[in-house]
Amino acid sequence: MHTAFGRKSRLAALGAAMITAAAFAVSASGPALADTADTGGTATINLTSAYLANLANSNVIVLPGAPVTSSFASGLDAYTLPVAGGDGEVTIFFGKVDLGGTLVLINAKAGKPVTVTNLQVNFFTGALTGQLPGGTTQTALAYFGGNEATSTSAGPPATESFSADQLSLSGKAAKALNTRLNTTAFITGTDIGTFATTFNVTVS
Repeated sequence: MHTAFGRKSRLAALGAAMITAAAFAVSASGPALADTADTGGTATINLTSAYLANLANSNVIVLPGAPVTSSFASGLDAYTLPVAGGDGEVTIFFGKVDLGGTLVLINAKAGKPVTVTNLQVNFFTGALTGQLPGGTTQTALAYFGGNEATSTSAGPPATESFSADQLSLSGKAAKALNTRLNTTAFITGTDIGTFATTFNVTVS
């Protein structure tokens, strides 16, 4: 099943899911909610060549950290990450999908690197998140927007997919990266590219 929608539709679906979950929680006789486990798959962060060129003008480059791979096609630089786990569920926009690998940003002129670790897809907040050096909590890196879509397949293996044709750089990420890389290249709200993921799921 394939569903396309915008941000308002995603928020409405999330609200409905939260009401349903609350109803189950307060009902003594209600059935238990199923637990979803994400067991594999990939996610792709597509950064536009125009955005990467703007970073390069400020001597900033973006590199994949193993096992992330990168490739270029149709004006997009694709960073492909493995799905490492999680409990994300696209039909109710809930949970998180854990991604393997890191993204490394370097200010070549200043000799300053930043490695972003523990990358996640957070369906509840509608954001791609990660941990910055020295941090112990997740920071929103970019928010999903534009035209978003989901799909599910019974398989086997059962899979779920999510995509967004807009990624907007978050204010927290822009401020942190500018500070750590000694640059002004990162601007809040910049559309940096697109995102897509397909991951295997099991339900218990």
